[in-house]
Amino acid sequence: MTPFQFKSRVWISSALIVPAILFFTALCSLAANVTLAWDANDPEPEGYRVFARESGAGYNYDNPIWESDEASETTCTLIGLTEGTTYYFVVRAYDGDLESADSEEVSYTPAAATVNQAPVAEAGYSQSVYEEAAVTLDGSGSSDADGSIASYLWAQTGGTSVALSNAATASASFTAPIVNLTGETLTFSLTVTDDEGESDTDTVTVSVLKSSSTDVDGDNVPDVLDLFPNDASEWADNDGDGIGDNADTDDDNDGMSDTWEETYGLDPLTDDADLDADGDGVSNLDEYTADTDPTAVLGNTAPDAPTIEEVSSADAVSLTPVLITGAYFDADNDDHFKSQWQIGTDSDFSTLIMDKTSKVQLTAYEVGKMVLDVDTVYYWRVRFIDTDNGVSEWSETATFTTLAAEASGDADSDGIPDDQEVTDASADVNEDGVADSQEDDILCLNTVEGQTMIGVETVSDDVTLVSIESIASDSIADQSVQLGFGLIGFRLYLADGVTTAAVKISFDKQVPKDAQLYKYTTDDGWQVYDNAVFAANRKSVAIVLEDGGEGDEDGVVNGVIVDPSGISYSTESDSASLSTDSSSSGGGGGGGGCFISSASLSADESAFKFSSIRSRLMQSIDSLRTAIIRWWSEANRQTPKGENNHVY
Repeated sequence: MTPFQFKSRVWISSALIVPAILFFTALCSLAANVTLAWDANDPEPEGYRVFARESGAGYNYDNPIWESDEASETTCTLIGLTEGTTYYFVVRAYDGDLESADSEEVSYTPAAATVNQAPVAEAGYSQSVYEEAAVTLDGSGSSDADGSIASYLWAQTGGTSVALSNAATASASFTAPIVNLTGETLTFSLTVTDDEGESDTDTVTVSVLKSSSTDVDGDNVPDVLDLFPNDASEWADNDGDGIGDNADTDDDNDGMSDTWEETYGLDPLTDDADLDADGDGVSNLDEYTADTDPTAVLGNTAPDAPTIEEVSSADAVSLTPVLITGAYFDADNDDHFKSQWQIGTDSDFSTLIMDKTSKVQLTAYEVGKMVLDVDTVYYWRVRFIDTDNGVSEWSETATFTTLAAEASGDADSDGIPDDQEVTDASADVNEDGVADSQEDDILCLNTVEGQTMIGVETVSDDVTLVSIESIASDSIADQSVQLGFGLIGFRLYLADGVTTAAVKISFDKQVPKDAQLYKYTTDDGWQVYDNAVFAANRKSVAIVLEDGGEGDEDGVVNGVIVDPSGISYSTESDSASLSTDSSSSGGGGGGGGCFISSASLSADESAFKFSSIRSRLMQSIDSLRTAIIRWWSEANRQTPKGENNHVY
């Protein structure tokens, strides 16, 4: 019998399939397939057998890898081949027991499949922003090593809900929400998907800080300082009873109404019910219950009206003149307790510039910085108050004129002393991204000590910042509090009907965490602004001032607030001397205390009567001071115009 011969040629077509991963003990195999095709044999056989081998091995003719029983089948598809391995194939035709020789050998190596690498999501760095700020989430750092990113998707995963814009792009954005005083942390996730369908997710946090300027209820008090941020009619709660001071008829919870206390000169913010203002043996609370005057002592003779030796001054005076009266006299020998000093722009004092009652400056009063304007005629008067609260008649009206602008040290009248001007037009001390010189609501200067740049700005509507000045701390006799860069004084004008002003003071350097904002007055010594709020970065502080209230240098509701204050973060006195405890004295020495807060002042601060010894001592000191000032004034009466600081 003639051997059966295979006369056909063989060719291969192949196609990769999606890799299938078969899991065995520790074995992972990638699979591929191949299709073989050959010419039909002539004569037509019973069928065909395909044999395979790998490189270096022989064919096992007893075990074909594929076999057909139809002569018409001239193709086969082999599956399960290992990618990257080279295979060799031959085909034989068979008919019964007869089998042809091998066809020509062909080889095929399934390409090793490339494993797709997942992309890497990068949601950007964590951020800290102020409320209502525009925030951008940046996922542009995401990448895909073996392809490209097909899609982005941002989603919020924590915190107050915000509206995300462009959430399906690399950079999404939103507006930071209003938060409470402690701030809030928002979290976001970014999912990126590559062109092969693989994805990765990353997260980022955004810390939202309370802004020093946000004022939700529009009451001119920023939320950081507003105990009632959603109530435009309230912002403070002196007694902490949950009722705002405007609605509370008794802000100190001492049982006496605020209106009654204000009528008789008592402090509506301090519990003085058990005190005896007039020393008649009846407490203030009992006087309130009986509806009697708590300040009047029956039979008391009021002091004589103060005398002013000279009712006018021909020379222009400085902006901090000393007002001087004659000696105190009281017919029934009551001690000199207080003096009330007033300055106005009209002879009838219908427009008051200053109204201060002092227990220390009794017959000589030094007008504070920034109270007066240049080249202006002022009228002033004074009256005495004895230890039984007897009030004298007003003195005669005296007048003086302040020096001209060119002699005041602010020749360009821009509200900043010429020698303190900031010359760097690009300076941005409040770090809002806009040069301070391009903003209308901020004034900046270089301090006279501490080498610091300071910016003062209003954060209330209808409040205008007029001027600022750096004041050397050695101008204050009491050196128990050391200031970081001296005092910073500023002057504000308030629109009609506006009584409070929120101010932000920025510094070009960080202050320590224990820094506090202090103010000094001759009568009360050093005081701490208890409602001052420092920014998280310790480079600014926000405060609220009330027209005519504590902290307003002129002491009168007149649409003007003047406030010199300073930052301190180291003191020479111990903590007790700066305590806000009600037992500390607020006298002219180095004692401390808090104002613009719910803390009660000491009984000594509220009392209307000093002991005889203390009163006489203060009177002696004041008389000596008056004599020295008069002597100095007499010796310098021939001083050039514009240098006379003393007014009689």
